[in-house]
Amino acid sequence: MRLRYITLSCATTFIVGMVSPGATESRLRIEVTPQVSVAPAVLTVRAIVTPDEANRALQIVADSGSFYRSSLVPLDGANAAAITETRLKNLPGGEYDVTVMLVEADGKRTVDRRSVTVTPSSIE
Repeated sequence: MRLRYITLSCATTFIVGMVSPGATESRLRIEVTPQVSVAPAVLTVRAIVTPDEANRALQIVADSGSFYRSSLVPLDGANAAAITETRLKNLPGGEYDVTVMLVEADGKRTVDRRSVTVTPSSIE
């Protein structure tokens, strides 16, 4: 029984190891918190970027259709921090698409998106 468990564990580790590199190839990944909040909301957007000389800027957008907020953060190529955190404050109620775009020197763009919900408050 123990040998079967060890064999299964090794096989699982091997398979996960084969899948993981594809998942980390993206040059940009974002985290948006909280997923659900009450207006007026503060969203924290963390952009995790693979350092590269070509990196020039991050464009961060929160769009609900009736409310739009955008921010442009310049990057210093390979010298830029791997994690850039931005706070979007006082967002009114709505379903938001939060988009972060990594802009490179040659014009190439990499995009990651998340959806969040801001519920209206009674004072809004």
